[in-house]
Amino acid sequence: MAFGLEVVSPVEISLNSPRVKYFDAEASREGIQLHNVLIEEVRDEVSRKVLQQQARTAAYFNKKVKVKKFLVGDLVLRESVASQPAITGKFKAPWEGPYQVTDVVAPGTYRLSTLDGSPLKNSWNAIHLKKFYQ
Repeated sequence: MAFGLEVVSPVEISLNSPRVKYFDAEASREGIQLHNVLIEEVRDEVSRKVLQQQARTAAYFNKKVKVKKFLVGDLVLRESVASQPAITGKFKAPWEGPYQVTDVVAPGTYRLSTLDGSPLKNSWNAIHLKKFYQ
């Protein structure tokens, strides 16, 4: 089918094939209309199945995620690679801090300040922080 019409090759026309000989334009038009109605139902069914699969995939992924939550006033350590990615080395400390959580910007995103109260420039994601225990 091309552009809503069924394709007939020139060979079929010259040989007067049964498909050309018994062709009924009205029946063909009705068949195409029925096909167009059914294709919408198939597309709806496929899109519903895609959404179900996406939901199953998200549930599978999210059950393995460990959420880190910090409260305002908690002491945390910050990953040194996240704050200074250019400075690396075998003997560099992997964590910096401690810092104090001063604000929860969004779930998993925090503003930090040093222990003397001066705020840090950026907000930090929870994956780059870990709880500091004294």
